[in-house]
Amino acid sequence: MSSSGPAVFRPRVRIRARARGGLWWRAPCAVMVWLVLAAPVVAAATAWTALHRAAAGLPEVPDLDEWRLHAPQTSKIVAADGTVTARLPFSDDGVVGYRRPVPYDEIPDLVVKAILAAEDRRFFEHGGVDAKAVMRAALANYRAEEIVEGASTISQQVARGLLPDDIGRQQTLRRKLREAIVARRIERAYSKQRIFEVYASHVFLGARAYGVAEASRAYFGKPLDALSPAEAALIAGLAQAPGRADPFVDRGRARARRDEVLRRMREAGFLSEDAYARARASPIELSPATPRYGRVAPWHTELARRQVKAAFPEAYARGGLRIETTAEPALAAAGADRAREHTGALAGDGDAPELAAVVWDHQTDYVELSLGGRDFGSSQFDRVSQACRQPGSAFKPVAYAAALEIDAITPGTPLRDGPITEYDPELGLFWKPDTAGHEFRGVALARDALALSLNAPAVDVLRRAGPRRVLALAQRLGIETDLDPVAPLALGASCVVPIELTAALATFARGGLKGDPIYVKRITRGDEVLVDRRSAADPHLSPADRLVRFAAAATAERERAMDHHSSFLVADMLSAVVETGTGARARSLSRPAAGKTGTTNRNVDTWFTGFTSRVAATVWIGHDDPTASLGTGRTGGTAALPLWMQLVELAEGDRPAAPAIGQPPEDLVTARVDPETGYLSPPESQSGVMLYFRPGTQPEERAGAPASVPSGIGEASREF
Repeated sequence: MSSSGPAVFRPRVRIRARARGGLWWRAPCAVMVWLVLAAPVVAAATAWTALHRAAAGLPEVPDLDEWRLHAPQTSKIVAADGTVTARLPFSDDGVVGYRRPVPYDEIPDLVVKAILAAEDRRFFEHGGVDAKAVMRAALANYRAEEIVEGASTISQQVARGLLPDDIGRQQTLRRKLREAIVARRIERAYSKQRIFEVYASHVFLGARAYGVAEASRAYFGKPLDALSPAEAALIAGLAQAPGRADPFVDRGRARARRDEVLRRMREAGFLSEDAYARARASPIELSPATPRYGRVAPWHTELARRQVKAAFPEAYARGGLRIETTAEPALAAAGADRAREHTGALAGDGDAPELAAVVWDHQTDYVELSLGGRDFGSSQFDRVSQACRQPGSAFKPVAYAAALEIDAITPGTPLRDGPITEYDPELGLFWKPDTAGHEFRGVALARDALALSLNAPAVDVLRRAGPRRVLALAQRLGIETDLDPVAPLALGASCVVPIELTAALATFARGGLKGDPIYVKRITRGDEVLVDRRSAADPHLSPADRLVRFAAAATAERERAMDHHSSFLVADMLSAVVETGTGARARSLSRPAAGKTGTTNRNVDTWFTGFTSRVAATVWIGHDDPTASLGTGRTGGTAALPLWMQLVELAEGDRPAAPAIGQPPEDLVTARVDPETGYLSPPESQSGVMLYFRPGTQPEERAGAPASVPSGIGEASREF
């Protein structure tokens, strides 16, 4: 130590270098704090944004009731007594199928449980989205490395079916989010039962069947409450993949899927071990419902279908219609049997002829029977409404009616019946009608000429009325086919449709009021009424409806095709056809009748059209080949009239008889007329005939008194 001075203590300061990484713990802490505090906020915000974007454009509360009202459905055609005659599929954007909504209370518990087991076991527990099912499906799909299990709930499937365009159709996360959002909204607005009901009526189950009710018919031909556990499981299993598990195509796959659903039902406690074993051991026995179409009143049903489709194309395509027709099933069945027997008897050694037959209640306008041919299964061509055939003398009443309207003739006008020839400027040739097998009578009163179906007088009547006037009246009477204004028109040379000719005869029976044949009396879709033409006299109406319709009918104005006087005069002349003319066979009918026979050249077409106090009816018999003859002796009176009588007897049944032509107008006058001259009969004569006349048109001179030949007798004569 040095002695130069006292020693000084100097503390030693050691400076160390800063430890590298000394704050390592701060970064993890910051991350942890962010995860705990910020991440949920960010995640929530992200999720909210995604949901908000996904929900854009979706309705707040989807309207299940509106959807059900407008969903495409099966339509039904029913007969007058409620018998279902046809079930019609809907057609929606190229999709054709059947759907019949079923209320939840009408779905059997077994079917409900089968659907739950197959599609959504926890349906009555979750709120629209089943989180457990989502996790389970995700795990199953991860393990399989492909999509083997879905997680859509029944509510989500309803949402997807309800709003396919709004939700989207691609397999994307956005679509699943939108589907879940709509499902949640549906769950908040409707009961579980209501949602299940919509699903059970909407889901496609193959075989053009939408909903469990139609599937039960399509596969097993039975109602829902008659299904066995195995059948219910098969139907429920089709919802997942109706194409792959179609039992009509692949029984093996269908059975495997059915057994899978049965297993799930057992695991869920919906089936006991014994019931499960029995159901799993049962074979698949398919028995689809037999189509009703063509079995009950087929011609009537098909015409009704065509009319509805033409009048309401959009409603027809959407379906859900109840189409109430006027067809009487018992009459249709019995009438078809009689028609086949009658035409079969006319066949001889050749082919049986075809027919058209219609029976129309001219008081209600209801068509009760319509037969468009011998066999609907062989040909659906409806000869009642689609065939146009020459009516022959069955058209003569129209020509006589046109002449009576303008007083060109009266029932007592003497008409010359002799050989004539007419030059027809329209045809540019001379034309000579034959006598249809009768000898010329010389002179015949108009009433007798029509009753005996004399041809030369009919030509005279047409000339007096004028062909154009006859055509105009025919249109007013309901004959819509084009007629030629030529002389042969008087003898039925222009074709007519049977239902239209029936309309004309019905007008005469109704005192000149225009007839309008009703095949469809009412069309409804739920509570919506598209058409209601029910008559107050409809026997199937409720008393309340009947009173309402009677009141409406009392104030309604009915279209008149011709005046009452003229129509009654024609009707009275047609009654003479039955009393003394070509329709005399009809005298054996159980009630008075009036009508007209018709036969064309070579007996190709034979007709009888006429009426009783209640019904107007027409029968046409002939071959579809318009050149094929029925054979010698086959005329309207021998071929068509006998069947006409049978059908009228069936339609009238035990109803009391009444005069066919009703009461005459009060101001018509009667006079006894000499059948040779058309003058008043001498007081001592017993040969006179009592005729009706419009006031002022009755004869005033007496037969036998000095007078000139009655005017007009020779006007129609063009002797060779």
